[in-house]
Amino acid sequence: MRRWLRNQSIQRKLNAIVLVTSGVAVVLASAAFLAYDYNSFRERMVTDLATTADGIGLLAYPALDAESADGAAGGVGTQAREALAQIMGSLRAYPSIDHGVVFDANGRAVGGHERNILVKRPTPAFHVRNSDAFSDDGLVIYRRVTTPDGRHVGVVYLLANTSELQARLERYVGILAAVTLLSLVVSLLLASQLQKVISRPILHLAELETRVSRQKDYSLRAVKEGDDELGVLIDGFNHMLGQVQSRDAELTVAKEVAEQANRTKSSFLANMSHELRTPLNAIIGYSEMLEEEAQERGFQELGPDLAKIRTAGRHLLVLINDVLDLSKIEAGKMELYLEDFDLRALVQDVESTLRPLVEQGQNLLEVSCPDDIGVIHADLTRVRQILFNLVSNAAKFTQVGRVALEVQAVRIQGEPWVELTVADTGIGLTPEQQRRLFQSFTQADPSTSRRYGGTGLGLVISRRFAQMMGGDITLHSEFGSGSTFTVRLPRTAGQARSIAGQSAPNEAASPAPPLVLVVDDEKPTRELIARGLEKEGFRTIAASAGDEALRLARERKPDVISLDVLMPGMDGWTVLRSLKADPATASIPVVMVSMLDDRDIGHALGAADYLTKPFDRQKLAAALRRYRRDGAQRPVLVVEDDASTREVIRRTLERDGWVVSEADNGRRGLQSVARQVPDLILLDLMMPEMDGFEFVAELRKSESGRRIPVVVVTAKEISEEDRRRLNGHVRRVLHKGSFSREELSSELRRALDSGRRR
Repeated sequence: MRRWLRNQSIQRKLNAIVLVTSGVAVVLASAAFLAYDYNSFRERMVTDLATTADGIGLLAYPALDAESADGAAGGVGTQAREALAQIMGSLRAYPSIDHGVVFDANGRAVGGHERNILVKRPTPAFHVRNSDAFSDDGLVIYRRVTTPDGRHVGVVYLLANTSELQARLERYVGILAAVTLLSLVVSLLLASQLQKVISRPILHLAELETRVSRQKDYSLRAVKEGDDELGVLIDGFNHMLGQVQSRDAELTVAKEVAEQANRTKSSFLANMSHELRTPLNAIIGYSEMLEEEAQERGFQELGPDLAKIRTAGRHLLVLINDVLDLSKIEAGKMELYLEDFDLRALVQDVESTLRPLVEQGQNLLEVSCPDDIGVIHADLTRVRQILFNLVSNAAKFTQVGRVALEVQAVRIQGEPWVELTVADTGIGLTPEQQRRLFQSFTQADPSTSRRYGGTGLGLVISRRFAQMMGGDITLHSEFGSGSTFTVRLPRTAGQARSIAGQSAPNEAASPAPPLVLVVDDEKPTRELIARGLEKEGFRTIAASAGDEALRLARERKPDVISLDVLMPGMDGWTVLRSLKADPATASIPVVMVSMLDDRDIGHALGAADYLTKPFDRQKLAAALRRYRRDGAQRPVLVVEDDASTREVIRRTLERDGWVVSEADNGRRGLQSVARQVPDLILLDLMMPEMDGFEFVAELRKSESGRRIPVVVVTAKEISEEDRRRLNGHVRRVLHKGSFSREELSSELRRALDSGRRR
């Protein structure tokens, strides 16, 4: 009962309390009244019957006295009996008296009365003393009969029924039951009105709390109706809301300051990326060309010094890229560009690149990769970077030992995964060092940093990349015996959830159906997508606008978001940028859904890959040679504001027979196109006077300009706004600093082939 009452509303509780209280009070009062009336009526019955018995005694004592005298003389006993019979016959006038007997002084029954002549009752017991008692038959009373002079001459016995008492009791019970029921109805009516005095402020407070929780509007206040305890509670609630509102305003200001700082940081990183990578491009490019020319002219003694310059430049580039990558990861702006690629080919490329590095420490490099390992869907650049970091670390901390790279296919929770293991026989790690290993800017031990160098970012970034692709990196190490790093990645990144350190498929419970947030401004489209997903076993929630989508993403934490691009107000790109900027939603995969064909936009803006300067001239030249057909020369326009970068590209291309035109800004690039239409344009984005975005917009205004493939070569970090400005007019975005000449030329070839097909 108590548990049931606890779960009821405040209104029902108050009504129940009033009803129970008033009901108990009425029942107790009725019971007291019945008990009082019952006892009073019994006493009155005793008094009335005793009076009747005394009256019979007054009438009967002469006959009893005469009978005693006659009996002694042996005369008139019969007359006395007849007189007593007449006296007892008068009891018929009392309907409640069923039986009566007159005893003489010796206890002999000398007269009697029986209302029901058919009933033969036994003679009652003789008692000399006055007495009365209630029995099962009724009220029994004995009264002594005495003469005026005080002589005892007999006893009167009377038996009265209690039918009148029973009828009275039943009548009063019915009346009191009706009164009780009526009082409960009246109490309920009064309680339903009076309880509002208490329940209304409480319900108002609860409703206000719900509104504040849902709307996040801390300016709302509860209305105070009195100075009682509820009034004190409302004052406290309003004071609390005031404090929360003040704190919320402070947090809003702090959030705006933080967002502004983040925007400033992003702008700084973009500018710093450009400013650092551009001179590095010249350093690496010129060092490569000087190294080649030194070898051609016989200045062999200059080769090692130039190689050191090139190596130092690339090392500095790696450090810059690590810092920028970590900054983007922490800001939630790092994106994956997923594609299908041959894992064995990637492993062979890593092996050929890093084998010289491993053998420098007199180490043996062992690589094991099945021929049928097949294709995986992941970020090729990030997987390569993970393997480079792990293998190079193993080589750095191992001397005259063994470094092993093993690849195998595994199944986890019934899903296909790949497992890449890098093991070494190096110095190993202590448990304390292992706990600090994946912390940013931290190496296992300060002495390790002094002896072996490094910033402590490689492993941190590698693990973040693996986690972004749905996997993880785990470590097993023994100090002095070596270390083993295990990278587990889903064969299809983005469709599997991260399973850290898990090797058996049945160790985890079956997950709940994935939750999908469907964002589209058109209701039929939302319903169509939701029905289709639910048939496939997904749970869905829907949002019709960008702000609602952001709120639901923060509150419900969906497994994936289906996001329309073209929406009124806040469009899909703005929503996507806000999702990635919020740490609470940055890791949620987003699938863009639109009526527009954005495939080219995605590729042009790095949706599949990023390649950055400085590039490898030898690979570039080798790839560009595949573009040549029967020795024909192909015109290429290079639009780049940095003279050293233009010269590196020009000299690289001219070595292989390309006809190169140059322009130091977009306006002069347009003038060059007007003079001679090139087969291909290499374009930088950040330039004075007319930047790359304006150049592309102007170029696409003419029919001939729309047919020219454009490859962007830039050090700028591409933002969502940049993506919209390019609007699919470029074939590819190559970032200065991380692509080779072969990779650049390969992109040029694909661009030219695509241009010819158009």
